[in-house]
Amino acid sequence: MARTTSSDAAVVAALGVPAPAAPGSFASRLGRAAVLVAFVALVVMLGLTLAPANALELQYAVSLTLFAVATNLILGFGGLVSFGQGVFYGVGAYTVALGWMHHSLSFTEAMVLAPFFGAAAAIPLGMLALRTRRLYFSLLTLTLSQLAYVIAENQTNLTGGTNGVFGAMVPSWLLDPHTSFLFTVAIVAVAIAILWKIVHSPFGLVLRAIRDNRERVEALGVNVYAHELVAFVISAFFCSLAGSLFVVYSQSSYPEILNWTASGVPVFMAVIGGMYSFFGPVVGAFVYEFASHYLIEYTQDWQLVIGVVLLAIVLLRPDGLAGSLGSLRAWLRRRRPPVDGAPAAAAAAPESGGGPS
Repeated sequence: MARTTSSDAAVVAALGVPAPAAPGSFASRLGRAAVLVAFVALVVMLGLTLAPANALELQYAVSLTLFAVATNLILGFGGLVSFGQGVFYGVGAYTVALGWMHHSLSFTEAMVLAPFFGAAAAIPLGMLALRTRRLYFSLLTLTLSQLAYVIAENQTNLTGGTNGVFGAMVPSWLLDPHTSFLFTVAIVAVAIAILWKIVHSPFGLVLRAIRDNRERVEALGVNVYAHELVAFVISAFFCSLAGSLFVVYSQSSYPEILNWTASGVPVFMAVIGGMYSFFGPVVGAFVYEFASHYLIEYTQDWQLVIGVVLLAIVLLRPDGLAGSLGSLRAWLRRRRPPVDGAPAAAAAAPESGGGPS
């Protein structure tokens, strides 16, 4: 019988998993916090000053960042390429819509229930899908996504069929574009902060170790299957929360959000932004959403353009746009002149710990 370790912290110590980059001096921590605060403040300022239509588009991009970061928990940090996270995104949206249509649930009640329904759905689906590995896992999650799409499309009495569910399911105070934008930013900020803590906890470090060397982790007695299942359920929880925010944006829910192509969107976002950086999917979500939105105005082949960009990133910058920004920052640090004759400080390692070995 394989021996078991006492805790994830003990496993991290035994594996020698590299922890996230050292926090550094108070000044450097303050600088990083200032950058994050400035970014959020910029997004909020844009959302409040833009025209209502543009504010809604920015709101949708913000909600997609949560979808992308939640998916990247199992993709970039767990090494599991899932094309089924759209199922949980759809569960979140349909929980709000069907709760309003069939059970007269308030928006607040349905939104609170949505992530828990998504997590509950992820338990049996994850127990099934995680019995497979690599390509077979990806294909099985894709199949589950298509199955959910077909069910939603064909169960007309329950889900409204192809037309979906439309109506006044959002409270009146969220009908104002700027108010709904602030609401979305607040929910997404809290959710991403929680995901940050999870990724940088001992559990998150063990998850990275499983990604990098599954066999070694298993040899230490770690229940790899259980860790992956927990990560899968956590990801589903936040994907469903993002799905409930889709209802705030669109005031509807329809089968297309369950399609396998919808499940591929957060994967593309993570790859574009950088799946081995926590905030890479955030960058990728904004780039993907606004690029697709404005490319549609100029060409019908916008998907081809995004595909070419995605291919270029995969071939030339596998660490994504966030990795490129990190490399630029490291180059600028090396170019900085020495202080008091001391050599220039070496660039800090990426906070994600890099890609898999």
